[in-house]
Amino acid sequence: MKWNPTTMSLVTILLLLSGVCVTRAALSKANLSAAEILAKVDAAAKADTSKVYMTQTVIAPSGDTRTFKMVTYSKGQNDKGLTEYLAPSQVKGMKILSLNEGDDIWTYFPSTNRVRKIASSARNRRVQGSDFSYEDMATGKMATSWQGTVFGEEKIGSVDCYKLALTPTSKGPKGYKKVTAWVSKRDSTSMRVLYFDKYGEKSKQLDIEDYHDVSGVKVPFKYTMTNLLDGGKTIMKVAHAEVNIKLDDSLFTESGLKK
Repeated sequence: MKWNPTTMSLVTILLLLSGVCVTRAALSKANLSAAEILAKVDAAAKADTSKVYMTQTVIAPSGDTRTFKMVTYSKGQNDKGLTEYLAPSQVKGMKILSLNEGDDIWTYFPSTNRVRKIASSARNRRVQGSDFSYEDMATGKMATSWQGTVFGEEKIGSVDCYKLALTPTSKGPKGYKKVTAWVSKRDSTSMRVLYFDKYGEKSKQLDIEDYHDVSGVKVPFKYTMTNLLDGGKTIMKVAHAEVNIKLDDSLFTESGLKK
């Protein structure tokens, strides 16, 4: 599903749900442009591959909850991404494949044994009732997906951040008119993304936190997507993460979805 928080689309959740942020270089210049900051965030994402097990809890506006377990894979510094649902049994085996930095997205449903390509008009639909869309869970790079300006600095907790006003490029997500992004000045990690829908209304907020060092790579272990329109919330917590491991190319193919 674009899984990648650093690209503004979990896709970039999943720099999101399928993307892993490596922070080796700090934002060192005093007056960086938005393009320079986005390039540094992308440059920091040095993990060539990743495999991440996580739990997703969907909290409906009514307070009802649903919990999913999944594993996400990425390769080629978020050029390719795959999410597979492991539980509950009703969705076990469902997969979402993202290729070409999220330009192409497919889903596989084991109940029908069919692979379906997601049309551009359907990418902003919720995945399994969560507050993440297919577009959010796809992979991609920030510098090619977003453009804009730096319009201030602000703390997220104790972290000093650059505050960016961004709009999608021609290759960027189609479901949002703009976003506001907070990027750590210290290590280029994404801390928060505020999404505005196609009407310019605040629609969702993604908070990215609890970074852990995994084999020298800083990986966020918690993502919280809050729906500002209906009050719902989806929390994703990482149980185990591996980076720079061997992954078979067949994982990231249409034919591989049925295996």
